[in-house]
Amino acid sequence: MKLEDLLHHTLEIGAPWHIARIRDDLGKNQIDIWVSRETLRSGWFFGTRSSPQQGIEQVWRHINIGNSRCIVHAVSADTEETAELQWMGENDQPFSRTFARQIANMLMQGVNFSSVCAILDIPVADLWKFKHRLDSGKSGLSVAGTETATTPEMASPSVPAANDPVWEQLLDGSILLDIRILSLKLLMTKLREQCSIITDREVRVLKAHELQRYFRRHEKLLGHELAQITRN
Repeated sequence: MKLEDLLHHTLEIGAPWHIARIRDDLGKNQIDIWVSRETLRSGWFFGTRSSPQQGIEQVWRHINIGNSRCIVHAVSADTEETAELQWMGENDQPFSRTFARQIANMLMQGVNFSSVCAILDIPVADLWKFKHRLDSGKSGLSVAGTETATTPEMASPSVPAANDPVWEQLLDGSILLDIRILSLKLLMTKLREQCSIITDREVRVLKAHELQRYFRRHEKLLGHELAQITRN
């Protein structure tokens, strides 16, 4: 397999899009690629060429290529077609959709901010910008026909599993608790406010996991609240 074909396959860039240019001198351990749309040539000789695209070039951090960061440059447009492209991200967002899902999976598994930044080599400011967009309902993760991956976790006889519907019911107000712990009251208020404006299914699951992790972490202090959950 040629290097160009390997990159197209690895980064999930398919026709009519293609990698038009590659540079590896714009940053340490960094590969920049420019993706363009191809159209059919007209005239005596038929073939494909990069279509001149109108609009502002967007830049997204994509999944790593080996130990190198991959930066994708392309002109994006808000269409149904581009919304399905996983190597592309939303306008004015730092990450491609594939990379955003990778980050969300790490957060869902309880990996803290500093570790996510260190493992994926992400600036803290970009990660905060991404999370703020998720929390404010302005960005999503869901893609038709896909699901967010989860990993097994330590089981607890008192704390329901992360995929138990009780956590989403707590967040949407279907279940109300008598809460004695101030930090839990503050967390519930914050998460419920966020979920009231979040419509993306996978982001809501991310919030449910966040609440479940809190209960796991403070299980010994939450006997009063957990007793109410197990009764529902």
